[in-house]
Amino acid sequence: MSMDSLRALFEARLPEYGLVSAEPLSGGLSNRCWVVVIEHRQNSLRHTLVWRPTSLSSLAFGVSRRQEHHVLDTIASSPLHVIAPRAFALFPEGLLVEWVAGQTALQALSCEALMATLVTIHQLPVPGHRLDCRQRSAHYWQYIGGAADDPQLRRIHAYFQAQPIKAWFADTCCHHDLGGYNIITAPNGRHTVIDWEYAAAGDPSLDLALTIAANQLDPKAAVAQYCQCRGIKDVACQARWQSAVAYWQPWCDYMAMLWFYVGAQLFSTLQQPDDDYLNQALVLKEKLWGRGQFTD
Repeated sequence: MSMDSLRALFEARLPEYGLVSAEPLSGGLSNRCWVVVIEHRQNSLRHTLVWRPTSLSSLAFGVSRRQEHHVLDTIASSPLHVIAPRAFALFPEGLLVEWVAGQTALQALSCEALMATLVTIHQLPVPGHRLDCRQRSAHYWQYIGGAADDPQLRRIHAYFQAQPIKAWFADTCCHHDLGGYNIITAPNGRHTVIDWEYAAAGDPSLDLALTIAANQLDPKAAVAQYCQCRGIKDVACQARWQSAVAYWQPWCDYMAMLWFYVGAQLFSTLQQPDDDYLNQALVLKEKLWGRGQFTD
């Protein structure tokens, strides 16, 4: 997508606004988003927004801008609305979301602050759509191209697709991608969570396991901190959370592996293979294969 195509799109969908500027955003592994500034033609009011397109990559990664919009709209009317940006407009071509000024948290966020943020997310209204690990993984499989011919990968995929999925806790709102890269710290210290494209109803212990993996946290310590933030003092309940996260860890690796294979397929060309995605996928494949469930 170019500046000219964005201008034409906004002229058609937002005729009361003019496009002032548009710049591609760096980062965002499953997106190719833009930060745009639009100005109202009558009152000159400007809005700085993020354009999140509906595209081949969003389809391959199982992303629905309509569902993302619904999640953000629901959060906006809840008492905890400051945790997320507001949606500005939804079109068939994509979603406009308010730009959040600040710095990505990355290394600056403590485990305590991260777990407190996750607990807040789990207190938000539960979305109407749910993440099903097996279905999402089967969806990814359709987009990994020639990697599907790898015998080891086929064995790993068949194993997980045949596994029953245990229900550990009642569904909550889950972000499913709460890395420090998706938390913006404002100058006043307030944290805002961005990139809600994978948000859905789900088991909060899966979301916790995904958050631990995304931030490379020590699982036992992170689960203990999460329980403390939620006020869970019962020892048996704490042990159940530890068991649940341990249960989900291989599923996290499996889904992430397929996600990276999808990225490798989408963002590679004959002239320029995307080794970053492929290397991450191969590391996770070797990790899973080394667990030993897939050998005769």
